[in-house]
Amino acid sequence: MDDLIRGARSLILVSLFCGLGGCAGTAPNLATAADVEATANGKSLVFGQVRWFEDGEQKKIGSGVFTMSLNPQLIRLEDRQRINAEIDEGGNFTWSLKPGTYLINRINYRDPWSGNYFVAPKVAFAVSEGNKSYYVGTLECRYEPERDLIGGLSGIVQYTVLDESEAAMPEFENRYGESVTSAENSTMVHDERLPASVDTTAEFNLAMSIINTLLYGASG
Repeated sequence: MDDLIRGARSLILVSLFCGLGGCAGTAPNLATAADVEATANGKSLVFGQVRWFEDGEQKKIGSGVFTMSLNPQLIRLEDRQRINAEIDEGGNFTWSLKPGTYLINRINYRDPWSGNYFVAPKVAFAVSEGNKSYYVGTLECRYEPERDLIGGLSGIVQYTVLDESEAAMPEFENRYGESVTSAENSTMVHDERLPASVDTTAEFNLAMSIINTLLYGASG
């Protein structure tokens, strides 16, 4: 379990950094077969879902200023590239990613009343090869919000990774048709031992060691 972290200052710092030294990459949600066909060769399709619950109710994910919105940020550990990823209103996603090992470093959360926050879900997954399709599961996030007198949020988020491949894989292949390969399972892993950030060398090395053990059965 992780506290919901007040993230407005961190988000401002990220924006300033982008202006000075180059922004993170993006992973748009590929909603149609035409979107998939337009993606670069050599990458793989990664699909799954983020479900966000508040007080037991699954929330619809918006995209405007006056709606609750979620945006995962990924880090590809091989080159430390940060990738801002998109999901649809139901939390579903299909991303085009290079082969590599990915940490969901944070999920940016916008509250229409009090602004920007983020959480660190401590979740990772692997994209073993290029030109394939990988199902990474459902990340279920259950948040019990608490609001202070001036409207600010706090509270606890609980994370669970679900393997729903039996239903998700056929749906994915039917949706995109001949533009995709048969999907393989590469379900995310969640581990509380992962650091909440990987901004320092010590944090990054710890994350690498834990993730290598979880995904590949080897440390270091």
